[in-house]
Amino acid sequence: MLQISPLLFFILIISFGAIFGGLGTLLFRKYVRLKILRSHNEVTGFLFVSIASFYALLLSFVVFVVWGQLNETRDNVSKEGSSAMGLYRDIKYYPDTIESKQLMTVYLDFVFNVIDEEFPNMEHMKQSRKTPESFSRVFYKMEHLNPKNQFQIQLVAEMFNHLNELAIYRGLRTASIETEIPSPIWLPLMFGAIITILCAMLLDIEHIHMHVILNALLGIFIGMFLFIIILLDHPYAGSLGIKPKAFKQIFTLEQWANELQQKKTIQIK
Repeated sequence: MLQISPLLFFILIISFGAIFGGLGTLLFRKYVRLKILRSHNEVTGFLFVSIASFYALLLSFVVFVVWGQLNETRDNVSKEGSSAMGLYRDIKYYPDTIESKQLMTVYLDFVFNVIDEEFPNMEHMKQSRKTPESFSRVFYKMEHLNPKNQFQIQLVAEMFNHLNELAIYRGLRTASIETEIPSPIWLPLMFGAIITILCAMLLDIEHIHMHVILNALLGIFIGMFLFIIILLDHPYAGSLGIKPKAFKQIFTLEQWANELQQKKTIQIK
């Protein structure tokens, strides 16, 4: 569902809310005896206000929770990208060109798997298989570096710091796909919406068209809240999801470096 355009998804969910609220009210007014409603209008009005208030509080709480999770996820992805970029520069300018090229090959394979497999899988709430293996190869290759002087020893230590930071933030990112709202929480959200609209149908409003329009607007309003919750609860899905910008930038920098090296080689010849 989230793979479609957010605008289209928004239109679909508010249309469903409007149809449920408006059409449901029209059928309710057609088949329910209004005399009974009028005699209990004060009670139903108080009941509607109470239920609507509690449901609004529930929606606000859920939005607050998923918004906090989204900001935390974005922050972790940003820090992961910074660590990945720092590690790329460490490897790129390591003095031993033979070892650095071998390590760079392994590292770029990991970066490619993050872009090509891991993030697309996370859109569907799935884990990657290739990426952990390629990341382990980066650790293995770095552990077998052979620094030849004190300066290279310090560089390797800095590379390990960036690699460990990358591992920490990558772990937080992959764990974030399991922090979606659980199914038991969706039950009160859905039933709360239905109960709120049903209570609105019990209100005795003299003009039936006004009653239908008001309840349709109520359905649209609830649909808007549910749209926000669904969108925020899936931070990697859809066109508005979190993307591996820093990892893509690494490939861009590597491409620019290769093009510059080719130009220099041509000029020398």
